[in-house]
Amino acid sequence: MFASALLALAGCATTPHSPATGDRSLSYAMPQAGGKQIPYRVYLPSAWSPRARMPLVVVLHGYAATADQPFEEAAGKLQREAERHGFVVVSPSGYNGMADYGANLPLPSSLSRSGKPLDTTPQAESALAEADVLNVIDRATRDYAIDSRRIYLMGNSMGMTGVLHLARTQPQRWCAVSASGGPPWPDYPVERLKRLSGMLLVHGGRDTLAKIADSEGLANRAKAAGIDARLQVIPEGTHGDAWTHYLAETFQFFADRDCRNR
Repeated sequence: MFASALLALAGCATTPHSPATGDRSLSYAMPQAGGKQIPYRVYLPSAWSPRARMPLVVVLHGYAATADQPFEEAAGKLQREAERHGFVVVSPSGYNGMADYGANLPLPSSLSRSGKPLDTTPQAESALAEADVLNVIDRATRDYAIDSRRIYLMGNSMGMTGVLHLARTQPQRWCAVSASGGPPWPDYPVERLKRLSGMLLVHGGRDTLAKIADSEGLANRAKAAGIDARLQVIPEGTHGDAWTHYLAETFQFFADRDCRNR
């Protein structure tokens, strides 16, 4: 009887191979940061199973935010779209939330570090932010039996900086990308995106920080390079929320691009 009880308890235990579905706030010991615990957030749709080999959407947050910010800004839309399309969603911290995921672009001087001093060089901090994103993707791919041919990347503001950087340096990782509210990057190497199945840019008509001309220029240059690049302007969208207005369409954009035969 005691052995039977132990077997029953073992069958109910949550393991990396049979996690509870739904919203999960997790952390891991980051080896590149001396084992520091770095939070990240995951949503597993109710249809998830190790045999399902679901696709993964990686969401990069904006400056001085946390892994929770995309979920909070979207107010439940990330979870709903993940359920509708059968996607796992993961949001990394980007190390401390104030580095630009490895891009090393100059941030506007108006951005504050909220009294948090640098504990290393800006370049080293940015490299740690990039490493954190890749660590979290590797963990999610392993823990949730992700189909590595269907990994999608999106981000807003500083998150767009990360999307563009990771798309140019590791284009083989992504099936498609979407980004919004990003920086001017006139020399961005659009030819590096040819391995992607598509790029969707979103811009808010009421965005007072990022210029729509920069998004238009990037989209036009990508199209000229033969990339399926699209720009959607959200008239009522601001710098912080334009991407949330177009989230259903963004997930559909990803769902329409299946890279399993690529």
